[in-house]
Amino acid sequence: MKKYAILLNPRHSRVYFEASLKLSVAELTLALSHAGHKDFEIIEESFGSVPYLCFRCQEPVNEKTLERLSRCSFTYALFEVCKTDGEPCFTPLSLPNPLYIDGGISCILKYSGKTNENFTRFMINLALFSSPFYGEKIKLLDPVAGKGTTLFEALSLGYDAYGIELSEKAAHDAFTYLKKYLEIERFKHRTGHETINIKESSAGAKRVFAELSRTKQEMKENAVKRWEMVWGNSQYADSYFKKNSFHIMVGDLPYGVQHGNVSSSRQGSFTRSPKELVSLCAPSWHKVLKPNGVIALSWNSFVFSRQQFAKLLEDAGFSVFCGEIYESLEHRVDNSIKRDLILAKKL
Repeated sequence: MKKYAILLNPRHSRVYFEASLKLSVAELTLALSHAGHKDFEIIEESFGSVPYLCFRCQEPVNEKTLERLSRCSFTYALFEVCKTDGEPCFTPLSLPNPLYIDGGISCILKYSGKTNENFTRFMINLALFSSPFYGEKIKLLDPVAGKGTTLFEALSLGYDAYGIELSEKAAHDAFTYLKKYLEIERFKHRTGHETINIKESSAGAKRVFAELSRTKQEMKENAVKRWEMVWGNSQYADSYFKKNSFHIMVGDLPYGVQHGNVSSSRQGSFTRSPKELVSLCAPSWHKVLKPNGVIALSWNSFVFSRQQFAKLLEDAGFSVFCGEIYESLEHRVDNSIKRDLILAKKL
């Protein structure tokens, strides 16, 4: 069998890095399976006190495998491992560049409560590797977008990125940041905004968007990527977007510590309960997701159990993914947050 070693990405936060090996095993398992590998073994090893994620497989890695590994959140470098005079010998392998624009776009903007960029990419990859849409022109929706970390990470990977955010300030900050970034990096782009009137709410909503390309020719041919954020209530997602619009949905729900979301029981007030948010919004999320599309949501399991979460999603028409890969993603972030991740498919 061929053996390979992956040097883990050093961008993980200190706390998240401690959990990254366990999460990386799940992501690597899905990536290798998605690339067509059936007989493989994953091992955690250290060489010279440096941890590596290693795997053995019958078939040598090919372009299909390398492309998927290059997109993984944990991949920093890939080596083929063999023995020379009884000692491991590492041969570096070239990985394709998966980025449409510099991945630093999701790192520059700093704010309290920001989700780690690598964990964001991890969620995106798990959703995509669990869907039948890999390789298509992907449209992603973050229904609780905050200041847009998931949207910027999706854009860097070349996906069309859409978000819904209840806070006007957060949506404005994300849009202002993107415009400045595109100007500084000299991307060809056009931006705009519009008001959305919906029957269900007297508050209405506002849509801000940007379309960008890397060259004048791409812009002329309308070969653009779209970034869009709606300042409004995620409960009305199906009023902001057409039905069956998105291939994947990825969101980091309120943790019940700092983050807040709208309360259904007290109009205009906020709640720190992710349970209330999901029960209120899941039916509209289901409508805007494509058939067989996948939703990936992270939350604080201290305040909302996995069983409760799965029941709400199933009641809204989703089928929750089960099995060891999907049920071993819980990890400690700090004393008040134990983060878990649930994935489900639209039936």
